[in-house]
Amino acid sequence: MHVFLSLGGNLGNTQEIFEACYPMIENKVGVILQQSSLYRTAAWGLQDQADFTNQVILVETTLNPHTILTEIQAIEKALGRERTITWGPRTLDLDILFIDQQIIQTTDLQVPHPRIQDRKFVLIPMEEIAGNFKHPVFNKSMIELLEETTDETAVSLILNP
Repeated sequence: MHVFLSLGGNLGNTQEIFEACYPMIENKVGVILQQSSLYRTAAWGLQDQADFTNQVILVETTLNPHTILTEIQAIEKALGRERTITWGPRTLDLDILFIDQQIIQTTDLQVPHPRIQDRKFVLIPMEEIAGNFKHPVFNKSMIELLEETTDETAVSLILNP
């Protein structure tokens, strides 16, 4: 099974935190097959905070969706995530974007993530590594969703050393 995960953070050294989370993801969730570049993004939702670093990764896993959610939340917590303010500052935010073409609607898990089409900080890295991937609800590729989004948030490529 293939899972696209979104990584984000704006507290601490986000690049180091991302580097620390990759082996944790590989140990607890599955093999990382692809990683997008890192992007700097103006805060979305609660805007009076530092810019975020964002990335999308593709993971191959044998875990069921709710176990994936449990494991990524444990990784967030292990790397200092405290859930206090919705859309507030955080060390690490891991979101399940897609699990193959599955559509899941439960009280604690919605797949695909319900706001992908409204977030350039997800669409740009998704387009980079899987531009032709079709959203199972909208039946549109990441390229098409990026072209159609109304999100005007500034997103810029971070050049990695």
